[in-house]
Amino acid sequence: MPSYVTHHIFAQTVQRVTGDSVAHIAASYPAGYRWGAQGPEPLSQYHTPFPSQTHRLAQRMRTEPPAPLFEALCEAAVQEHNTAALAYVFGFCTNYALDRVTHAFIAAQAERLALYVPGYSAEARRKLAESDIDGILIANYIGAEPAAFEAYRLLDPNAAECIVLARVVSHAARSVYGIRIPPAAVYHSLHDMRRVLHLAHSGSHARGRLQRFEHLLGKAGLASSLIRPSEPLAADCANQEHRPWLSDGVERTDSFFDLFDAAVPLAVSLQRAVLDRYYQQKPLDPRFFPTDFTGSVAKS
Repeated sequence: MPSYVTHHIFAQTVQRVTGDSVAHIAASYPAGYRWGAQGPEPLSQYHTPFPSQTHRLAQRMRTEPPAPLFEALCEAAVQEHNTAALAYVFGFCTNYALDRVTHAFIAAQAERLALYVPGYSAEARRKLAESDIDGILIANYIGAEPAAFEAYRLLDPNAAECIVLARVVSHAARSVYGIRIPPAAVYHSLHDMRRVLHLAHSGSHARGRLQRFEHLLGKAGLASSLIRPSEPLAADCANQEHRPWLSDGVERTDSFFDLFDAAVPLAVSLQRAVLDRYYQQKPLDPRFFPTDFTGSVAKS
C-alpha cells in the first residue's frame, strides 16, 4: 500500500475532479477527508509497537471483502446525520481505489529492492519503496524538499470531525467484524499515527539513532525505512523508466504515475455511489469491489 503522503496527494487529486457536491463536503471537513484517505492505517498504529485487536482489525479491513465494510461505513455516516462522517467515507474511497490498483506494483518494487538492501526484510523493503515513492510525489505534486517536508502536519488528530469518524469506525467494526473497538481507541489511534510519523520524520539524527537500534535488534530498516530518502533511490521505486514488473504472472511496465492516474476515475465513481447511498439510500453496487485492498479477488 502507498504511504500516507501519497494517499493524501491522491485524495487531493480526486477532490479536484470529483462531483461538486462531493468536493464541497470534502472541503468543508478537510480533517475527516484526510483521515479517511488513510483508510485502515491509523488502526495499525494503535499503541505501536505492541500488538492488539485494533491492529488485527486493520488487517481484516484490508484483506476481507470490502463491500460490507463500505456499506457499514455508509450506514454509520447516515446514523450520524453529519456530513463530516460522509467526508470521512469519501476519503476512505480514495484509499481503497489507490491501494487496490498499486499494491502489486509496490510489492514488485519491494522485491527488486533486495538487490540494493539485501539485509532488509520484505516488510522493511516495502516501507522503503513506499517512502521513496512518497518523496518523489512530494517533489512532483507539492514542489517541496522531500526529506524536510513535515508531512505529518497534514494530519490533525484534534479536529472536531475526528470524534465523529471515531464513532463511524467503531460502528463498522462491530457491524462487519463483530469486534468491539470503542470510539476512544479509534480516536487514540489517530494520535498514535501522527506521533509515529512525527518521530520518523524528525531529521537525519533520528535515522542514525533508529539504525543503531535496528543493528542491536538485527532488523535492518525496521523503522528507518519510514524516513523519506533525501534523494530518489537509485532503484527508482516509482518505475519512471518503465521497467517490466510482474502482477499475477503478467508482465507490466506501468510507472506508479500511470497507476495513480488509472485509480482516479475508480475513486470518483465510488464517491458518487457513496453520495447516493447517503442521500437516496441506494445500495452500493458490489461491482465496485472486485478485489480487497491488496488487489486480491474478494471472496465472499
